[in-house]
Amino acid sequence: MSCQIKEVDLNRLPPADEILSERETAFYQTLRFPKRRVEWLGGRFALKELVHAQTGAPMREIEVLPQPAGKPVLRVAGEKSDLAFSITHSQGWALAALSAEEPFLGIDLEKIEPRLDAWAKDFFHPSELTAGGERFLTALWTQKEAVVKLLGTGLCLNSYDVRCIDGKTFFFGPAQAVYARLGRPRITLQTSERIAGFMFTVASGH
Repeated sequence: MSCQIKEVDLNRLPPADEILSERETAFYQTLRFPKRRVEWLGGRFALKELVHAQTGAPMREIEVLPQPAGKPVLRVAGEKSDLAFSITHSQGWALAALSAEEPFLGIDLEKIEPRLDAWAKDFFHPSELTAGGERFLTALWTQKEAVVKLLGTGLCLNSYDVRCIDGKTFFFGPAQAVYARLGRPRITLQTSERIAGFMFTVASGH
């Protein structure tokens, strides 16, 4: 796995007008809730820090533009970029990952905290529940979410159709069709407590 990762504290963000392009600013101003605004801005800032280090482009010439469905599009100096990227945020933190070598990338961060049994049964297929406890379930959640981001489908897939079992990924139903369209890349999962009290997973595919 070859990617760069940047985390930012959402309490220490620069002003939006130092980060965003005109088109990003227009979208940012449509976000009604302060929490959503901060999370959205933090994710963009983390990614732009990585892209700036990779390309040298100024922050405001790096655009992460939303799409009607699926992943946003990354543009650098007006041109669509082939760099693989992913953004996540959770409870005061935003992280971004960037890769010039791995064509498929997804990340997720979640705070480690107790999970209801009913939630686990609704979200995870029984085959995934090889252990229990808040650390295991939080790690499993980040794995599944990171893989969904790698697929680039947004939230349209049934959670049972993407399964993470002992660090390996399996696809069923519509998720299997999406995976096939991507060329069936070999997916690697790396899960760690990158920030104390949070589980973090990088899913990469080649």
